[in-house]
Amino acid sequence: MQTEKIKPVGCELKAYTKKELRLLYGIPESTFKRWLKAVAETADTGRKNWLNLIQVEALFRKYGVPGVKVIEYNLPIPVNTTQ
Repeated sequence: MQTEKIKPVGCELKAYTKKELRLLYGIPESTFKRWLKAVAETADTGRKNWLNLIQVEALFRKYGVPGVKVIEYNLPIPVNTTQ
């Protein structure tokens, strides 16, 4: 019987520095600062370097987990006209 190792997708929910989180998302610093201002829990972080668990979770909820791609399809529903 063959066993496969499953690679974890995404990242761990823990406290991160702003730089670590920005690098996980792969976005520029200016964009990350805008993201922080847009989320109520992180809007007042100012010069603090670390984001706590609640703040990281709020970012994950708003912008998704880094490394996880969500694809939504708006496919037309086929209509059966042969009836």
